[in-house]
Amino acid sequence: MLGLPEELNALVSELRRRRVFRVAAIYGVAAWVLIEVTATIFPILLLPDWLLRVVVVGAVLGFPLALVLSWAFDITPDGVQRAEEHGGVEESTLQLIHTPGVRLGLVGLVVLVTTVAGWASWGFWLRPGADAATGAAAEGEDAGPELDPSRIAVLYFDDHSADLSLGHIASGLTESLIHELSQIELLSVVSRNGVKPFRDGSTAFDAMVRTLGVGSLVEGSVERRGDRLKATVQLVDGRTGDHLLSEEIERQGDDLLALRDAIVEEAVRQLGRELGHELQTERRRAGTTSGEAWAEYQMAQHLREDADTLKWARGDDDSARRSLLKADSLLARAAALDTTWIEPIVERGWIARTLAGLYSASASIRDEQLVREGIRYASEALRRRPRDPGAMALRGALRVDLYKLGVVAEGQSLAAAAEADLRSAVDLDPGRARAWVALAELLRLQGNFPDASVAAQHALDADPFLINAEKEILFTLAQVWLELREVEKANQWFGEGRVRFPAEPAFPASKLVILAAGQGTGEVVDSATELLHELEGMFGVGAWGMGRLQLAAVLAQVGLVDSAQAVVDGVRASGQASAYYDYFEANVRIHLGQEEAALDLLERHLESRPDRRSYIAEDWLWESLHDNPRFQAMVESRDSTLPPAQDRSPLRDPPR
Repeated sequence: MLGLPEELNALVSELRRRRVFRVAAIYGVAAWVLIEVTATIFPILLLPDWLLRVVVVGAVLGFPLALVLSWAFDITPDGVQRAEEHGGVEESTLQLIHTPGVRLGLVGLVVLVTTVAGWASWGFWLRPGADAATGAAAEGEDAGPELDPSRIAVLYFDDHSADLSLGHIASGLTESLIHELSQIELLSVVSRNGVKPFRDGSTAFDAMVRTLGVGSLVEGSVERRGDRLKATVQLVDGRTGDHLLSEEIERQGDDLLALRDAIVEEAVRQLGRELGHELQTERRRAGTTSGEAWAEYQMAQHLREDADTLKWARGDDDSARRSLLKADSLLARAAALDTTWIEPIVERGWIARTLAGLYSASASIRDEQLVREGIRYASEALRRRPRDPGAMALRGALRVDLYKLGVVAEGQSLAAAAEADLRSAVDLDPGRARAWVALAELLRLQGNFPDASVAAQHALDADPFLINAEKEILFTLAQVWLELREVEKANQWFGEGRVRFPAEPAFPASKLVILAAGQGTGEVVDSATELLHELEGMFGVGAWGMGRLQLAAVLAQVGLVDSAQAVVDGVRASGQASAYYDYFEANVRIHLGQEEAALDLLERHLESRPDRRSYIAEDWLWESLHDNPRFQAMVESRDSTLPPAQDRSPLRDPPR
C-alpha cells in the first residue's frame, strides 16, 4: 500500500494532467482583471455600488465551479469532452485517486482555495470602508494629508421643494458656487463636468472622494418656504466625513434668480471663512508636536473669534476684553508647554494690539503702552527665530501704530523701521495679509497712494476669505481708493464694511468724511446729519466734535454759512481739541472761502504732527492750496530718514 507522499504525488500528477492548475491560474487572472475594470468603470457610469459586489461574489463562487469543470472536461480540437480516465496513468495510480481519502483531500483543497479567495475579496472589495482602509494601510501615515482641503468639489444641490420645481435653481446655485469659488487662487475647484457623474448621489462617499481626489466637499439643498427661498449649505471634510459647516440661508422675494445670486454671495462668504480657518489651522498645527500646547492654542483662537463677534457685531467692548484676556492666558500656557513654538507668542502680540485699540473711537488711536507690549512679544519671537515673517509682520504693524500716534521722539526712523519689517515679511511670505495691510496704511500716510492701493489689493489676495485683519483690509482698501479720488470704489468698500461690521464706527465715520470733502446738496446735509447721530449713538456721546466739524463742512458746501460757523463755534466752546480738530476745521474754512484761516489751522496741525507733511502734500482735500507759496513751504520738508521713493522697491502690480 502506498504512503502519504506517493498519494500526494499521484494527486498532483492527475491535477496537472487534467490542467486544473492552469485553469485556476487563468481564472484567477481573469477574475482579478474583471474586478479591477468594473471597480473603475462602474462609478463613472453611475452604476450602484452593490453591482460591483455582485461581480466580486460571482467571481469567487465561480472559482470552485471552474476547478470541478477542469477536472471533468478537456478542451480539445473536437470541442469540450469528458476527460480521459486513463490517459496513460498507471492502474495503481488511478485506484489511488479514486480512494475516499484522496477524493476528500481534493474537496478540501478546493474549499481551502475558495475560502482564501473569499476572505481576500471581503477584505479588499466587499467590507464597508475597505477601500479607504486599504489605501491608508498602503500609504501609511501620509495618506491623510494627500487629501488637500484646498481641493474642493461642489456637489449638485438637491431640490427639496414639494413639487420639485426648483431643479433649475439648485443647478444654477451649484454652478454659480463652482464659478465663484474658482476665482479664489488658494482653492482648486473641481469643474461642473467633474461632479456631474455624482449627481444622483448613488456613489459611496469614500469612492467619490477617492475618485475626485478632494479634501473638502460642498453639498446642500434648496426649498421654498412661502415667499422665501431657503438653501442649506454644508461643508464636509473629505478625509473624515465630518461636517465643518452647516448653514441655512434664506432670502425673501419673487425674483428667483436674484434670490439665487444673493444666496450664492452669502454661501461663498460662509464657506470661504470656514475653509480659510481650516487651511490656516493646518499650517499653524505643523509648528508644534505638543498636543497639549495645540489644544490651549485652539481654545485661545476660539476666544479671539468670540471677542471679534462681541466687539464688531454687538459693540460689547467689556465682554470682548474679557475674552481677549482669557485667550492671552491660554496662549501663555501654550508657549510654556512648547518653548520652541513661537506662534503663541506672536498671537499674544496681536491680542495686545487689539486690546490697545479696543475702546478707541479712532483706528489711528491706540494705547501706547499696550502697543509697546506687543512689540516686546514680537521681539521675543524674533529672538527665538530670527526673520520669522509672522513676527516681523507683527512688529512692523505695531511700529506703524506708534508712527500714527505721532511719537516725535522716534521720528521718521520709526516709519523706516516699520517699512523694513513689513517688506521683509511679505518678501519671505507673500501670504501675510496683516503685513500687506500695515504696509498699505504706512504708504498711505506717507502720501504714496498708488503703492498703498497695490499693497491693499495684495492683502485682499493673500486673505480672500477675510479671516485675518478683515476689518483693516476693507477699511484700508476704501481709504486708499478715496485718496486716489475713486470715490465710487471707496464707497463700495465702506459700504461692505458697514454690512460686515455693523458695530464698527470707522465705516460710517469715513462716509461722513467723504460727504465733508465733496460738493454737497441739501440731500447731503440730511445724510450727514443722520450719520452724525448714528455715530454719536455708537460712541455714547452727546456731541462728537470731529463728526460735527464734518457736518459743518457739509453745511458750508451748500452755502449755510451761519449754520456752519455756529457748529464750529460750538465745538470750540466744548473744549474738545486735538491736532485732528485743526485738520478738519481747516476743511470747513476752505469751503467757507477762508483760505488764510485754513492755512493757519494746517500750520498748527503740522507743528504737533510733522510726520504728516508728506500726506498733506498729496491729499486732494487741499488741492485748492497747492499753488499757494505758504502751503508749499509748509509741506516741503519731507521725511529725511526715509530713502527717496525712487530708491525703494516699488509695488508694481496695478491696483484693481
